[in-house]
Amino acid sequence: MRARSVNVALALVVYGLGVASISAQAAFRCDFYASQTGGGDGKSPEKPFRVERFWQNAAPGVTLCLLDGTYTDAASMIDPPPGLNGSPGRPITIRALHDGKVFIDAQGKRLPVHLQRNDWFVIDGLNACCASGTVVGLDRSSHNVIRRIAAWDSADGNYEIFGVHYGEHNLLEDVAGWGIARKVYQSSQAGNFTTIRRAWGRWEGSHVTGPKMVYTLAYNNYGMLIENSIGTWSGEKMRESYVLMDYYGKPWVGRLEGTYNNHDVNQPYAIFGVDALKEDKRANARLFGSIAYITASDSYKPSRLVFFTNLDSVEIGDTLAYVEPGSHPQVNTFGLYGQSRGLAASTNLLARNITSIGGSGAVIKPDWETRNVLEGSSLAVYDSTENAFNTTRGANLCRRYIDGVRTSEPLWPWPMNQRILDAMIQSGRQPIDVTATIEKFLGRIPQGCRAAPNEPGSTPAPLPGQQSPSR
Repeated sequence: MRARSVNVALALVVYGLGVASISAQAAFRCDFYASQTGGGDGKSPEKPFRVERFWQNAAPGVTLCLLDGTYTDAASMIDPPPGLNGSPGRPITIRALHDGKVFIDAQGKRLPVHLQRNDWFVIDGLNACCASGTVVGLDRSSHNVIRRIAAWDSADGNYEIFGVHYGEHNLLEDVAGWGIARKVYQSSQAGNFTTIRRAWGRWEGSHVTGPKMVYTLAYNNYGMLIENSIGTWSGEKMRESYVLMDYYGKPWVGRLEGTYNNHDVNQPYAIFGVDALKEDKRANARLFGSIAYITASDSYKPSRLVFFTNLDSVEIGDTLAYVEPGSHPQVNTFGLYGQSRGLAASTNLLARNITSIGGSGAVIKPDWETRNVLEGSSLAVYDSTENAFNTTRGANLCRRYIDGVRTSEPLWPWPMNQRILDAMIQSGRQPIDVTATIEKFLGRIPQGCRAAPNEPGSTPAPLPGQQSPSR
């Protein structure tokens, strides 16, 4: 059987500053088509089948295209059978036919995107929400690409918006997550060599025990790389008063148990932070080209924005932590610590080209080697000719990082800017214009830091473990 194919060549891309253009995107092939109500053979967009019918046709190199619409039932979740795999250079691909026009709504009953023992998949261009557990979960799955996905609201338990566990060389690229979750982005428990690239995340609420953060860079996993990612914390979904729960829906019995008031949070850690490594402390974790920020209106409960402790082999570069001036005077921008008292000193800890603005400033212990640290209470730390995008002092946020290397490619406008605006409206939130928000805080982004207007703002990623395309 030969499946029909379609080339999708033009897409309307609207950037966050209101610039609209028709942009040529890389053409892609569709071998099969699915829709929420499909009852056909799946070989054409006129006769789509249901998503679950694709699994019997899926094979290395085969692509399923999802037609526009909302997908809600069990037959429409992205949940392939365990053991179904693509192959190196020939992934199994599930993509929205039109970027951002496919909505996987699990209605609190199912898992919208769930890979379990599935390798070499690409999932691209959709929105997902309202899970019975983690919204986008990779479990014992390796060499997968999760690209251009906006996701929100996990179950209120031990879950994440994006979670990667017991798998290696997975890539999350041009993604956005927010809402109810213990953590927004987590790769842990042998989720090794995970890369998170050009992500935006906002922590909004969780009523269960355990550490809370937007991004964790180490939790019994190694080789984590987060580059050109933005994190913030609103706390807007926290109940004013509640009984702290365990991971099984019962009141937590143990340390810090009981009733919480004033929208308080159990174990609020940071925006970018770490949990722990029980064995080898050499995390080999890297945080590059990123921004952590909070505003005066945010209900921020942690005591720092960027937090590392009790680890070896960590590098932070070109990263800025911003507390809106005049607000949150008790919050440190960076809290960079070594080993606990009585243990050997940490080694290979480097903070280079970092900027601290506002709050109570940065705390950096002697275990850390520092290079080119810029610190101030406001943007007055910059002179009249510079800002965070055109400076040699502290973080420079102009360019993209790719595989840990700062390139000459402009980072701005934010690649998922319009997708985030649209998806936040779909999720019932006030929309966030990421590019405009960052400019509001940090000043005008120079033209040299902006991609050409006719660029879509995202370059398809290679499969994890393979060489990136030149940019």
